[in-house]
Amino acid sequence: MSCFVSDSHSPAAMQSKSTYGGTGTAENGWTGPHFCLGRFCIWSNDGVAQKSNRASDVDHDTSHFQAAAIPGKGIGLVATRLIRRGEEIMAMRPAVVVHEDVVDELELDSQNKLLDQATRALPDERRHVFLAQAGEVGGHRIADIMYTNSFQVSLSTAGDWHFGNFPEVSRLNHDCRPSLAFYIDQNLTHHTHAIRDIPPGEELTISYLDSFRARSVRQARARASWGFSCGCPQCSLPEAEAEASDSRLFSIYQLENQLTDLKNVNVSTSTIEKLIALYKGERLDHKIADAYTLAALNYNTFGVEAMAKTYAKLSLEQGLFEHGPDSADMEVMQILATDPRSHWTWDSRQK
Repeated sequence: MSCFVSDSHSPAAMQSKSTYGGTGTAENGWTGPHFCLGRFCIWSNDGVAQKSNRASDVDHDTSHFQAAAIPGKGIGLVATRLIRRGEEIMAMRPAVVVHEDVVDELELDSQNKLLDQATRALPDERRHVFLAQAGEVGGHRIADIMYTNSFQVSLSTAGDWHFGNFPEVSRLNHDCRPSLAFYIDQNLTHHTHAIRDIPPGEELTISYLDSFRARSVRQARARASWGFSCGCPQCSLPEAEAEASDSRLFSIYQLENQLTDLKNVNVSTSTIEKLIALYKGERLDHKIADAYTLAALNYNTFGVEAMAKTYAKLSLEQGLFEHGPDSADMEVMQILATDPRSHWTWDSRQK
């Protein structure tokens, strides 16, 4: 992996913020800086780069999916067997990570020069995989690949935002109601899991967009950022159905605002169930963990122990797919799943 960082945000500095889990650059394989422009330098980690497509030493089984031509989309990945909900599809580390300030602070020629140097630092096989990705806007090839196929990642709890490119993940096409959920952990590993059963022959997809936005907003973002008009089933709804969907999404926004205020006296248990029903009606299976969390907390404020436990367990299960085992909600949901009366929210709306 190659990483652009400022002098004050070297990999060693990131490690001190519990990002890579170590205390020194050399101990974790980081070398550099190899090349600098202004305050931005290139560092490399041969261990990460050589273990190009897997976050662990265990061989990754890819027999459950294969690349295939997808009508209107180019190449994508499809299931070769029944994939069960909860199965891990990929756990990938990035090839290149670029500090977001590079885009704002450097002239275009300097940005391109850094990108050229970074890709040269990759092992041959990894560089080939990186360069095989498609771009959308044209111009400098590596920049086009990088910014078309990257995810925003934070290298520390302080919010050092970067663009991370995961070449294998870029083979997953977009759907506003995808079959996979993903998260990126603090070790910069991109995890994808099936959030429902996926039959053989069905495409594996993630959402590139904010699925809670109205169809027109999603479509505009897709065209501006990736150069395509989304033709997924949700975006292909007839006008009347699309308007009804947009209305449900706005209702979700309103209900979540109400339920986030755990002292709001204008909500009831029916408000909770309405929110969950809207999520399921909109097929937001890849983003429902936070709704389950809200449901668990709110049922607890009403002193309804059984339902608080039920939704806490659902939040824990779904949260593993959407946020990972280290997410902030895990500890609270563990309490509500086992002993909701011990949490401060217990029966708080009744007092």
